[in-house]
Amino acid sequence: MSVRDTQTGVGLIEVMVALLLLTVAVLGYSALQVQAIKATNESFERTQSLVMMRNIAEKIHANPDSISIYETQINLSTNSTPNKKCGLDGQAVTTAAFCTPAELARAESFYIKTDLANYDFEVQMHPCPNTGGSGASAASNIMFSYCLISAWGLTTPTIGEDEDVDCLTNRVSENNVVTEAGGRYHPKSTCMMMEI
Repeated sequence: MSVRDTQTGVGLIEVMVALLLLTVAVLGYSALQVQAIKATNESFERTQSLVMMRNIAEKIHANPDSISIYETQINLSTNSTPNKKCGLDGQAVTTAAFCTPAELARAESFYIKTDLANYDFEVQMHPCPNTGGSGASAASNIMFSYCLISAWGLTTPTIGEDEDVDCLTNRVSENNVVTEAGGRYHPKSTCMMMEI
């Protein structure tokens, strides 16, 4: 017999091995694509969140006397239309539309929450758990500051111990001694925090 007679074509086993290798390569590439898309979406959400939080922080910094009104209005679960729109609705500002700082804070908070609802983001404003001191308000704690928290997906913009829901961890103290500073992100959270 010659060499030509022993090899008449590609065997079924060789074809199956080639298909197996091709399948493994395609599945690996597909898994890589899924991870790349997930990372891109997360990056996009973080970028959008950061832009929105900076916008809110700039409004609060421009009207610091009404920071407690911003906190109250941003944390409301319902978004009620303010009595005065302060020219923020795109209409021409007349002398009747001039607003006090408190009215401006209510109007800006309303439009902030309306805009965020269009992007499926939730935002809340809470006292930061890691700012030191033992005071519960700006008047009793020189280190007091607010955290602006933005969350998406299954995470809520809250501070707590439920790692499946809350964004940040609580501050833990016993007898005015801080045992855990708090303010860390929970591992499963999809959120961002900005101290203002």
